[in-house]
Amino acid sequence: MKPPHVQRDQEAQRGTLVSLDGVSGSTLKTAAHDLKRDGYRGAGTSEWDASGIFGDLIAAERDAGAPSARVLLLLYAADLAFRLRWEIRPALAKGRVVIAAPYVDTAVAFGRAAGLPADWVRNLFGFAPAPAESRHVAPPPGSAALGSRTPQSGAAPREGFVEFGCRHVSGTPRGLSREELMARTRAYLGR
Repeated sequence: MKPPHVQRDQEAQRGTLVSLDGVSGSTLKTAAHDLKRDGYRGAGTSEWDASGIFGDLIAAERDAGAPSARVLLLLYAADLAFRLRWEIRPALAKGRVVIAAPYVDTAVAFGRAAGLPADWVRNLFGFAPAPAESRHVAPPPGSAALGSRTPQSGAAPREGFVEFGCRHVSGTPRGLSREELMARTRAYLGR
């Protein structure tokens, strides 16, 4: 008999998992929409913070303090586990196409840019199934690196994980500014 996690992964592979990774939340949303329109009609989209954990972090920030890059990645991994359990695997098991925007490469690039060890970051996401197709989406030239905040929530409209991370991280091991962290994350995704 196969271990339960192996059996679940094999059952989930009846559908198609497509990963979209990048630093701009609005660019990822647009790319997912374009993919659904141009080649994957009827596909579902799984977006970061499906669990609401990052929204809770914003609400508790004064009391909780700003998280480290390592904590942000642990929270992203928890959110991705939630997405896999409740959104991605059930749709794949039904033979559907799921576009994960963002998926693993975005978080790995953020962690590496923040100076976290490559092995630690890769091992953290070892539970995530490999996508059938993977695309990295660059933001349009001249786009604002960190977006602009909305007065009501303090969050940037259609903000992505990297934008959120650069905005809320307590610091990086190398003392990078938010703009430097964003640029380094883009560079890691480009490799």
